[in-house]
Amino acid sequence: MAKKTKKKSTPAKPLSARKKAVFYAITFSIPVLFFITLEVILRSVNYKGNNALFTDAGIPTQEYLIPNANFASRYFFYTNTVPNPSIDVFLKNKPEDGFRVFAMGGSTAAGYPYGFNGTFSRVVNDVLSDVMPDRTVEVINVGVSAINSYTLFDQVDEIIEQDPDMVMIYAGHNEFYGALGVGSNENLGGFPGFVRFYLKLQRLKTFLFIRSIIVDTGKWIGSTFSGEEVNENATLMERIVDSRSIELNSPKHELAMIQFESNMTAIIERFQSHSIPVLIGSVASNLKDHAPFVDIPDGNQPSALQTYNEAIEAYNDRNLELALEKFILAKDLDGLKFRAPSRINEIIRQLSEETQLVSYVPVEEELSNFSQDGIIGFDLMLEHLHPNQRGYFIIGRTFALSAMQELGISSQELPKPINSYFDEMFLSEFDTQVAFHRIETLKQGFPFIMGEKPEPYQFSYAPFNKADSLAFYTVHSDLGWDKAKVELAEYYRSIDLDEQAILEYMGLIRNQPWNDSPYIFAARIYLDNDQFDPAEPLLEKAFEINPNDAFITKMLGAIQVQKGNPVRGIELLEISRSINPNDPQMLYNRSGAYGTNQQFEEALKIAREVQQISPNFPGLGGWIQQLERITNR
Repeated sequence: MAKKTKKKSTPAKPLSARKKAVFYAITFSIPVLFFITLEVILRSVNYKGNNALFTDAGIPTQEYLIPNANFASRYFFYTNTVPNPSIDVFLKNKPEDGFRVFAMGGSTAAGYPYGFNGTFSRVVNDVLSDVMPDRTVEVINVGVSAINSYTLFDQVDEIIEQDPDMVMIYAGHNEFYGALGVGSNENLGGFPGFVRFYLKLQRLKTFLFIRSIIVDTGKWIGSTFSGEEVNENATLMERIVDSRSIELNSPKHELAMIQFESNMTAIIERFQSHSIPVLIGSVASNLKDHAPFVDIPDGNQPSALQTYNEAIEAYNDRNLELALEKFILAKDLDGLKFRAPSRINEIIRQLSEETQLVSYVPVEEELSNFSQDGIIGFDLMLEHLHPNQRGYFIIGRTFALSAMQELGISSQELPKPINSYFDEMFLSEFDTQVAFHRIETLKQGFPFIMGEKPEPYQFSYAPFNKADSLAFYTVHSDLGWDKAKVELAEYYRSIDLDEQAILEYMGLIRNQPWNDSPYIFAARIYLDNDQFDPAEPLLEKAFEINPNDAFITKMLGAIQVQKGNPVRGIELLEISRSINPNDPQMLYNRSGAYGTNQQFEEALKIAREVQQISPNFPGLGGWIQQLERITNR
């Protein structure tokens, strides 16, 4: 039987270089196409929402932008609580005469616990608007709580896109515990360059999607195997903190200083490359009236608590120089780094001295000057570092004067004393109580209480008046700040407290200068009291915003007639007539305008129209008789 011969296999022919290139191109393109497709899908469903720094303000005219309430979600990937920025509206298209300033920083820049009209940036806006009446001044605050210099760096390019003329920075307290800080739960390591690269990547929806999967998986593993439950009622301060004991000059402390200097240098260089002046303020905190949060008695440094007690003793002995030195050291030795160490201000001053287009703003120094015995305490601070109204005003005053100096404008050019701008913050009792309730809420948790927490104060709190009641519900319920102010103003009107009502409306005007409603509400109060002079500028501004409102044009026209300007009065009243032709008051005012302009026959004709609509209109009979005598004569 013959053996079967085994057929030899033919060796595979090697791929040509061209086929290899096609093969590798297809191989590598598959994951690329996958991620491109995923990015397109995630964008189409608006995954994680719009997290751009600026977004449409939602105002009917559609001509404004506003800091995006969701933009801080970029940085808080472990903590669910995301802080919101201020609501400073600005024009999408910067006008030719525009002067635009951005304010950057953390919770103090954002005006916590007041917000709205408590921000120092609005004091700057008031001052610059007065010294540059021929410019459209816009000061936009993008500060939010619990962010540090990494976040500021991430904002820079989007701010530059809005063509700023100047930038103000008040930051430094959050280098340890702000998002991505060295002592934060949101920490990504100690290499500023790498973290800044990460911030670029998180513009991609795909990156955010993958990050969420990793973080959620980590949370699940941690809660499943460690048995620790996440406290959903914890404050942002408590959730963000990872390292609660950081010693002065320790490696982690030094890493935070390197991080701050590196990021601030990068920020300044970006603005400098576009010739944008930068004002950087020294940061301040409560030295005298706030003991260290965490003592490290067995560390390499002196005890923070003992040092603080020595400062108190020196202060009581009126050795103020030694007391100040000890208070500063006690703050620096505090193991829980919620107050910026002194090195932060040293870095700020050094960067200001070494860099063109950067000006040092002596905020801490000015607050010290206005403090009792030159040591900052509860006279200007509400707790460890957030100022009261006077403190915020001093910060705004200091930045405003520095901005004027940068622009070459003398303080003598101010049309009124600088301190008069304090009253123009228009913070009412309601605003003060909003701040009170926010601070009380903050102080009943970490880090003010380290052990077992007491029953929340709001469970037994009894508001003492209407303003306090509305403030309480604004903080602890879903009552909006603006709705509360309108409700309070209406209440004040009902009990004849017109000045208090006007104060609430003026606060709304300062916060919503684009909205004609509070101008009208305030003007109505003045008109009801026959106070036409203060009503006129309010109506003029309302007319500028909404030139097609029957009430605005009617009342403004009547005021112009009374002032001896019948021609403009007639123009305004004709606009009102075109909107609401059967308003008897408008027609009566229009008749008076024509009579003042000596057009008596037209005045009589209009008066008779009023008689048909409202025969008993006050003063109408006598006015018709007067006009009939004139026309018959």
